[in-house]
Amino acid sequence: MSKKQQDFFWMSFSDLMTSLFFVVLVLYVLTYVMLNKEKMKLEKTLRTVEVQKNEIEVENEQLNQILKLEKQFEPLQSSGDFIYLPDCKKYISKALHKKEIFAPNESYILPEFKSKTLDVGYTLENLLIDLNAMNTDFSYLIIIEGNLANTWDKMHSKNSEYGYTKSYERALAVYNLWNENSIDLRKYNSEILICGSGFNGLCRDETEENNKRFSIQIIPKIEYSK
Repeated sequence: MSKKQQDFFWMSFSDLMTSLFFVVLVLYVLTYVMLNKEKMKLEKTLRTVEVQKNEIEVENEQLNQILKLEKQFEPLQSSGDFIYLPDCKKYISKALHKKEIFAPNESYILPEFKSKTLDVGYTLENLLIDLNAMNTDFSYLIIIEGNLANTWDKMHSKNSEYGYTKSYERALAVYNLWNENSIDLRKYNSEILICGSGFNGLCRDETEENNKRFSIQIIPKIEYSK
């Protein structure tokens, strides 16, 4: 092989190797980019799975707490002191059911019904003491709602301002009676809401006279950590 032929060979070989190097480099870069994209997809999938897992754990925790709470409300429902209205999720006093405990067109409680109204407050207080001891992470909203019965001819509008005012005053009378007798439900991680639905509101008794009452709602506020 002549010197000229040798020089040509080595030049060609050098060009070939250079081309192969660039091919390998491009393949490496492409492979790296593709693998990196797949890695990012996998990491995103894993994060999504982890989030879903945490959400499921939180939902299970909430469900367990709610089931436990419902079980702990059973004594209130089975005590015989209250009537539970499942459609409204309200409790009304059995002893005061169908009784006009307020003076007609007034907001003060008649003397003969004060003792029974106090019994309701003591029962709620004892329940909250037990609940607060068993569920330290729970807090409660206690709603005292006053209701009014309309006349036989529905003389009062459902949105009567008089109805809302008077029913609120009656709920306030219940709260004041409890407060005057050292029944402080706020001590047990609870907030009290006093309101009146007047001649309006859901779950009114079909017998209008039976709406002369006050009702209690106990709404748990569950706290959980993610």
